[in-house]
Amino acid sequence: MSVERNDYEKLVDYIEDKIVHKQLAGGDKLPSERDLSARLGISRGAVRSGLMILEGIGIVENRHGSGNYIAAESDRKLVQILTMMYTLDEMSFEEISVFRYAAELQAVTLAVQNITRAQKEKLLKCLDGLERSSEEEEKAFCDQMIHQTIVEASGSRLVIANYLALRGVLTRNVSQARQGVRRRGQEQERQFQEIHRRLVQALCRADFAAAKEALDEHFAFLREDPTS
Repeated sequence: MSVERNDYEKLVDYIEDKIVHKQLAGGDKLPSERDLSARLGISRGAVRSGLMILEGIGIVENRHGSGNYIAAESDRKLVQILTMMYTLDEMSFEEISVFRYAAELQAVTLAVQNITRAQKEKLLKCLDGLERSSEEEEKAFCDQMIHQTIVEASGSRLVIANYLALRGVLTRNVSQARQGVRRRGQEQERQFQEIHRRLVQALCRADFAAAKEALDEHFAFLREDPTS
């Protein structure tokens, strides 16, 4: 089942609005996923996606067996400022791709040291979705979440904040890139998917050289078609 980007952004915007208006503060417990789903009129899958984004940037923390809470300390203000800066600045596809590569290379460098078991499992789950789904929308979502999880696995709050502040344009960037790959045919799409597999597998075994090689191939592959 695919998850609409606008759906999980409803959850992100809802939490942000509550924080801005002082209705939620550090340490406050969030309503259950079922309650949030009913309040916002979105699926529980979209709620989980939104919570995952907020957890990645340090706004929400999940306490096993207890639920989700607003983190006592977060980088919300930093993300908010960066989001506005990036939104105001019209960035080209090439500029976004250069930013993505720089951020993800730094993330890979740190992730081989800091990646957790849960993050490895998330990467493998996203990879499975990318390879098994027959829907391009779902594939694009899994593709984006692989790269986002790599950034989260870096453990660097600055890298994460910068990357996720651009989540809107990055979503379009991933979609645009995948369209370019599909135009080249099924064999090229298969090769692109295989690069993602090697990237995920390298990170799961903490192999920096192999992960960097796969990441370099990923962005070189995209540069082959300047219209992608």
